[in-house]
Amino acid sequence: MARHHPTAPITAEEATHDLLRRLGQVRAGTGGVVLVLAVLAVAGLVALVALIASGPEPRAKWGYAAATLGFLVSAAQGAPIVAFATRLAKGFWGIPLRRAAELFAVSGIVTTPLYIVLLFQLPDWRGRPSVWFDWPGAPLLWDSIAIVMFSLAGLALLYLSSRPDFAAARDAGIRGPFQRLALGWIGTVRQWQVLSGGIVVLGGLYLMFYPYMHMFLAVDLGMSLVPGWKSAVFAPYHGVSGLQASLASTLLAAAALRHFGGLQRYIGLAPFWGAAKILLALSLLFFYFTWSEFMPTWYGRTPEEIFVLELLFFGPYLWLFILSFSLNFILPFLLLIWNPIRVSIKGPTFVAALVLIGNFIDRLRIYVASWSVAGPVGQHLEHAPPTHYPGLPDLLILVGGPAAVVLLYLLALRFIPPISLWEFKNGLLLTRERPYVKTEVAVVAKPR
Repeated sequence: MARHHPTAPITAEEATHDLLRRLGQVRAGTGGVVLVLAVLAVAGLVALVALIASGPEPRAKWGYAAATLGFLVSAAQGAPIVAFATRLAKGFWGIPLRRAAELFAVSGIVTTPLYIVLLFQLPDWRGRPSVWFDWPGAPLLWDSIAIVMFSLAGLALLYLSSRPDFAAARDAGIRGPFQRLALGWIGTVRQWQVLSGGIVVLGGLYLMFYPYMHMFLAVDLGMSLVPGWKSAVFAPYHGVSGLQASLASTLLAAAALRHFGGLQRYIGLAPFWGAAKILLALSLLFFYFTWSEFMPTWYGRTPEEIFVLELLFFGPYLWLFILSFSLNFILPFLLLIWNPIRVSIKGPTFVAALVLIGNFIDRLRIYVASWSVAGPVGQHLEHAPPTHYPGLPDLLILVGGPAAVVLLYLLALRFIPPISLWEFKNGLLLTRERPYVKTEVAVVAKPR
């Protein structure tokens, strides 16, 4: 039984008709935004091609491209886990967020080629301290396989969960490729069983790849490039902060769909309220892993550890660390502990924006600093190099990467409803309004 803020009641048939009608509205209403995003994405691609043509040296010039990759994998490609986790836990409050989260799987179309390009720019790996121990083909071959599998699993999960909605659009006579996308879906018992099992398998596979991807990304494109940086905490830190950013991206996407897409009847208070609790917990975990990463190095105080502290915390990127720590922990914690902020729509949305900016700054701190000292195996550095500021190609890549993801997200919305129709209707069937004291509450039946 949950506290409920009622809105105008809606039937399953009305919801289906309304949401399918919006496919055409999305197509007609975002032309100018799509054009701007396309220009920014192409500009970022041109800048990346120019960097490739200029050769791998100096390695420091690849720091901003690596930061872009780290941010997109963290803030976008981890978002489908939000949908899978709420399904696995039967959290009906998360139904309005699931499609908004799953649509971020399209980010794999951007991150996969960018990751492979960066792997080719790495310095010589033989004898370099890393998780691979000179394993044949590492890191290029195995990292490439991992990012390809991770991206394909996300896209397959998005398609599978959208297949009943494609069939609904086909049956409603909506123009588009829905006949082919539905693949003969008619909603038999067997098809629903395959759908449910497939979502569990693909979601579990995606969840399994997630920590490995963050480990490979954090270690191979970050930690292994810095002489003397040895940490068992950094990869978990990268993954947890990625979950925090992914949830923030999902909340911002849901808020945008609610405000600009007119989905107030479908995306109400409950998903923001429920997600805010998890966002608060992840903010506390951000502090825990940051502290756990910092303290062993601080107490060790060997020359190599002093260099790592100077490079990542107290040296040229000090202000980036302060901003990231404030935006990812201090401000979210101070805001979300207050009920009026947490139990609202605008409060969690604002905090999500802070978290996303903080994650972007954190990835700049990590990868720009790491690539600024990337060099031959065994090099010894006594002092951190000065701050590496971005040039025009760096700025274009920093803007073009996220712009390409948002562009693909909007293009996907032309064919995929912003709310999962079959899950929304399932939620309606399992929910009843019941009087409680002086208000009404939503009582949700839990299926076996």
